[in-house]
Amino acid sequence: MSLTPIDFLSVVRSCIPKEAEVVLLQQQGNPAAILYADVDGDGQPEISALYRYVDNQYLFTLKDYSGNWFPIGSATTGRIQAVTDFAAAPVSRREGWDLLIGWLNETGSSELDIIQLTTTGFQRLIPPGTTYNHLEIEDMPSRDGRDGLCEIALWVQDHDHAYQVQTYRWDPYRLIPTQDVHPYYFQKVTRYYEDLIREHPDLQAYRSYLEDAQRKAGRN
Repeated sequence: MSLTPIDFLSVVRSCIPKEAEVVLLQQQGNPAAILYADVDGDGQPEISALYRYVDNQYLFTLKDYSGNWFPIGSATTGRIQAVTDFAAAPVSRREGWDLLIGWLNETGSSELDIIQLTTTGFQRLIPPGTTYNHLEIEDMPSRDGRDGLCEIALWVQDHDHAYQVQTYRWDPYRLIPTQDVHPYYFQKVTRYYEDLIREHPDLQAYRSYLEDAQRKAGRN
């Protein structure tokens, strides 16, 4: 693996059709949808990216062989929507991180895709239909500490700045809601609503959300 800095955008552009465009995320600053993470489990990071070409979007992964980059996985996503999130994390396994993609819906929410690179190509891990407005990925500690796998927190908007928040973890072959990380994660949710109420003291509607977050955090 080269120790010299990698120009990720140039590498990606050199490996896609000339007319193709690297996807830009619908986030502040509109960063390119390019990741540098070990997605095949060999202990060395690869470059994964999304690009648009001829009315479709593609996901691909490049591997460095003696200073030259070659694709080891490539597939059409079957999607044309804008992308809100593109991340890599050990969700379903510790070796070979999963790729997480958020596809923007017409309603303004995002639909979650979790994709794993296998020996036979990219494989979707969850069916369509998991929507959210804000996503956080973290190895959240339970009472027994951290286990090296990431949980996922999905914030789903109720109204204005109020959200229903649920944490999930991978339970072989699917995402399941989990509560054992609530005492950790809902401290963050509690702080969110405390700040919101300080900013809008006349809006009582948020207090019930704060009380629910406090209860899940074990504060009452």
